Amino acid sequence: MWDGIIIGGGLAGLIAGIRASERGKHVLIISEGAGSLTYSSGALNFGDVVQLRSRENHPYALIEENVIQAGMDYFQKLFPDYQGVCGRTQTLFTPLGSPRTANIIPSGQNAAVLQDAKRIVLMAPEGMKDFFSKIIKTNLKICYPQCIVDIYPFRISAFEAWHAIGKPVTGMEYARYWQSGPGIAELKRVLAGVTITCSETVVLFPGLATAFSEPLKEVLSETPFPVIEMTSFPPSAGGHNLYNALKQKFKSLGGELLMGTGVQRIELQEKECRKAIVSSKGRPTAFAAHSFILATGGILGGGIEVTAEAAQETLLGLPLYVPAEWTKSEFLGEQPYAHTGIEADSDLRPVDPGTKEVLFENLRVAGRMLAHWDPWTDNCGGGVSLTSGWYAGEKL
Repeated sequence: MWDGIIIGGGLAGLIAGIRASERGKHVLIISEGAGSLTYSSGALNFGDVVQLRSRENHPYALIEENVIQAGMDYFQKLFPDYQGVCGRTQTLFTPLGSPRTANIIPSGQNAAVLQDAKRIVLMAPEGMKDFFSKIIKTNLKICYPQCIVDIYPFRISAFEAWHAIGKPVTGMEYARYWQSGPGIAELKRVLAGVTITCSETVVLFPGLATAFSEPLKEVLSETPFPVIEMTSFPPSAGGHNLYNALKQKFKSLGGELLMGTGVQRIELQEKECRKAIVSSKGRPTAFAAHSFILATGGILGGGIEVTAEAAQETLLGLPLYVPAEWTKSEFLGEQPYAHTGIEADSDLRPVDPGTKEVLFENLRVAGRMLAHWDPWTDNCGGGVSLTSGWYAGEKL
């Protein structure tokens, strides 16, 4: 008998598992895949917490404000490579060289130093896929008109076979190479070739992710200029590294992770979940637990199935809040369908949208499965997943 079973192994599910395991709980996470985390930059957005908490049904409004701060503090305690303060944003770079903001980011992505820069050196690895140095240079000159922007092309011998056949090297491949022994030595050589023409020189480096790598951080600490890591198109090394760090932390605390299989159904008894049934080697296998957390990822994660007739929660058939208007014509504007999800009480237990009656006493909902928020226009995708996951782990 498990203390808790978490269904879904994305950010919300893994944070819930880590927190519950720290509290001495025996936890199993069952996940069909890695979720969207490996496609993200690794930066986390919390949005305007005060404004979002004023919206009656937003997930932030379900819990106390100090829980949001506690979740943020907890994450940074787990991973000191990440920095941020509640209510403040930091600047980092998109793959096209435009600045954007986020609340918690890997320290290597922090671009604040560019405000005082006079020269930007854009490192340009030869053959890097989805890397557009001329576009990036143009955007940098627009955003930082006080700076001279130079492109520094370089070629890595480790990828000669790729270059010879014209095969592009992905940002993930570059990031993996830099973390190897030969890659660290090569990085030192490449950075040593950068000429400093003014003391306010800043280097912008694509395909580099130093979070969770002490050797890489040591290399950058020895350079005579600041080095800023760019985010990349998905799949992202930053998100991939964070995902792996979360898994490793969960396992180090004694948690068990069952990957590559989904829960077929949940056995119920009155108002409680009892067992998760999965298919193992063609046979159904039951895992019993005292408590459950549902973090299956909403519409995009497969936790909610949408057809022409209806939207339904795929595992328990839980009733959903579904907006009367499904979409709006403005493509990049708010889309009502994003608010589809499960309504919950202040303990994150699912409730009936009409009566607000708690449906299952020992089930909590986290992340994208919660109703009444849009991770894109609310700019709080990471914040809601982190906060609700942490809180669910506290309650498990």
